[in-house]
Amino acid sequence: MLLITFFGKKRWSDKQIVEGILGDSRSRNASLTALYEQNRTFLIKFLQNKGHQQGFVREPEDIIWEAMTALLNNILDGKYQVNSSVPLSGYLTAICRNLWHKYLDQEQNRQERQFNFIEESQQTEPDITQILSNQQKWERYLEIFEKAGKNCKQIFTLWLVNGMDNKEIAEIMMQEGKLKNEQVVRNAKSDCLKKVTEMLK
Repeated sequence: MLLITFFGKKRWSDKQIVEGILGDSRSRNASLTALYEQNRTFLIKFLQNKGHQQGFVREPEDIIWEAMTALLNNILDGKYQVNSSVPLSGYLTAICRNLWHKYLDQEQNRQERQFNFIEESQQTEPDITQILSNQQKWERYLEIFEKAGKNCKQIFTLWLVNGMDNKEIAEIMMQEGKLKNEQVVRNAKSDCLKKVTEMLK
């Protein structure tokens, strides 16, 4: 976080703030303080309103400071000019909005990944693993794998014995010219699970 000290309570114009940011470290700190103080109340209410609509993804203060840093860099890089048609407060608000949407998208993607993981874990794969772990004779499994076919035997060996995931299994079987892609491996694995499950009943 930027170390800043607030000098006075006067209202700074956009020109004064930008010129201060482009000046020495003392004037830059004073300008950033003024910008923060002049916009903090509105931005917190703005972000809290969005948070109530769809759930907080980050604390408003964190987003405001990240937006301030982005605005600072944009001014120093010449991406924001004082004569811009967008006032500095509106520019800062737009950055806050974009950051909030970015974090919301990240949170939704994270939740989606968790949902997909839970959904996949509830499908047939754990069932067959549980069946196998509850059996006492490995020789019986090998016999069943042999009957299920060569591809099935290799898939089960790579999956259950070597602990490989679908992507790793696909890479090996594609190199050997046995299956074309990961989706074909998934389909073959599903068919093999059905065969073996039936044999184990």
